[in-house]
Amino acid sequence: MPRIDSSGSPSLPIEADPASGPPPAAPKAAEPRTPSPATRKSNEVRAFDGPSARRADARAPSPTPSESGPSLSAGELALLGGPLRQPAPAEVPQGVLEGIRSHLTRSLTDWTVSAEDVRAVHGALGALSPGAYRAALEKLQQDGLLGAYVKAQDAGSRLAFLEQAESKGVLQRGKGEAGPVDALGYPAVPDFFVNDRRLPPAMRDAVNAHAIDVGAGFYKAHAEYLDRYASAVDQAQSRRELGALGPPRAAQLSESLLGLEWKDPAREDFEAAWKAGIGRPESLNRTLQHVSARERELSGERAAGTVRLHGKVAAGTEASQWSVKGSLDARGQRELKGEAGVAVRQGPVKLELTRDTGGKTEATLKLDLGLVELSASSEGAQRVAMGIGKAFQVHATLNTKKAELEGGVSAKVRADGDQAGIEAGFSMKGLTAERARQAVDPGHRGVFQLPAELEARTAWDALPAPARAAYAKDGWDREAWTQALSRSGSSR
Repeated sequence: MPRIDSSGSPSLPIEADPASGPPPAAPKAAEPRTPSPATRKSNEVRAFDGPSARRADARAPSPTPSESGPSLSAGELALLGGPLRQPAPAEVPQGVLEGIRSHLTRSLTDWTVSAEDVRAVHGALGALSPGAYRAALEKLQQDGLLGAYVKAQDAGSRLAFLEQAESKGVLQRGKGEAGPVDALGYPAVPDFFVNDRRLPPAMRDAVNAHAIDVGAGFYKAHAEYLDRYASAVDQAQSRRELGALGPPRAAQLSESLLGLEWKDPAREDFEAAWKAGIGRPESLNRTLQHVSARERELSGERAAGTVRLHGKVAAGTEASQWSVKGSLDARGQRELKGEAGVAVRQGPVKLELTRDTGGKTEATLKLDLGLVELSASSEGAQRVAMGIGKAFQVHATLNTKKAELEGGVSAKVRADGDQAGIEAGFSMKGLTAERARQAVDPGHRGVFQLPAELEARTAWDALPAPARAAYAKDGWDREAWTQALSRSGSSR
């Protein structure tokens, strides 16, 4: 079979059979010479050295041998195994790799991976180039040592490890929010590293553990935000100030922040572990109840769902009476007021008219049946009292208008037409019919909504006098109303 050989290059020797003896001596090679273009064979493969001399720019320098590369024939290229291979990936220095392994390998004398070992491994990995860093992680994963390294990390060292991997180009990070997004410090959504399925399994575990840390931290910061919001609610001195806070914001983190691919076979396991680890955010129910209670207080009403203790000391005659009454409810609200009243009695029927220090007037009609006393007031309270001996009474009062239920005990002492009495008891506050109707009324405007007249751009002086008086109780005045009008106009 004829042999294809390129002109100007020696033939590559064919490996001889060892049994046939030494190969014959090759003839002395001819002196190397530069073949002319006309004498080159058509099957010779050589590097492209630019356009022909007739088309090349005379100013262009001639390529150096290192630039033009070696000239290989087709036969030589076939014997060499085909095209030239790419450079091998970066290798981890053996000394560095052995040092890392020594810190992560357990033995009888060193049976745990300490914090010092974690710091030493972190420093050794940080000195590697990006290519060697990736190769080192793969080797540690194969040896089962990367998992030991990750398990020995605390939250701080885990974050340092992941940031190091990010700087080496191994990890990517999804950027969260820059900082608190409102004056009360609603927490910013944190950064999450992307849990890529091409990462080593132990590093994926580290990424998910960090995601649990920052997710739980976000929910904790949200609970602290709700505490600050409740404090601001307590400090509001009018319904207008309360409404200016805006509604409290809920917290909810989506599993999409983890960066898991939909086709990732481990996606559901990572998502389930993350959700279980971060828990659930604090509900807004408690905060909204706090807002509602403060709104009632600023409107001169008692908050629903509260229990109040009260005491009363009274003195006077059959025709007149003076008393002091104090109360303390479960929200810490205190009240102390005085009352003065007159009474008219006709047989078992008695009519009392009282006025307190706040200017509130109340009329009460009583029917004394001896052992049992019945009474009803103009404020909607219906009371039943039963005597115990000559001086004591137990009583129960229901006020459907205010949705209050009260109970207690009282004692009276009479001498020479004068009388003195003492009373102690408790009351529970429910939801009034009006508030229940407002809760389901879609047209009811809550404390966080601007007044309808303000949205209609009605001037303060154009409001009816009763409306101005009502809004004045909520903290509005001409200046605040005008400023709100200008802000709403500029936002359109």
